[in-house]
Parts: sequence; C-alpha cells; structure tokens
Amino acid sequence: MTNMENLQPKLDEQARQDQAYETAMRSIQAANRNTERQGYAVMAGVMGYGEGALGTGLFGKISHAAQLFCIAFAFAAPPLLVWYVLL
Repeated sequence: MTNMENLQPKLDEQARQDQAYETAMRSIQAANRNTERQGYAVMAGVMGYGEGALGTGLFGKISHAAQLFCIAFAFAAPPLLVWYVLL
C-alpha cells in the first residue's frame, strides 16, 4: 500500500466534514436571515399602526375613542371596587 492509499480515507472524511460544516453554516445563516426578516416585518407593522392611529381617518378616531375609554376606566374602576368591597 502506498502512502496516498493510506491517506485517502482521511481525505474523504475531511471532505465529508467540510461539506457538513458548510451545510450547517448555511442553515444558521438562513435562520438568522429569517429572524431579521421577521423583525423588519414587525417594525413595519408597528410603524403603520402608529401612523394610522394618529391620523384623522376612521382608524384614528376609533383609536382615540379606545384611548379615552381606557383612561375613563382607569379613573372609574378604583371607586367602583371600593364601593363594591367596602360598602
């Protein structure tokens, strides 16, 4: 057996490991791209919601009414709970 014949299994194994490493790295990079893409989508949705909620259209009016309702509930809930529990 020559020296090259003795090295061939090691070279084949190294090539297989290199291929597995490249495949794993591409998979990790693809997952990172998907995560980044989802972050951009969330931010675009939030920015669109913010612009729509502050506008003068129907959605802006509904959003303003919901804010007023939440504020009114925050002021009305504690006295109602005191009346219910203590009186």
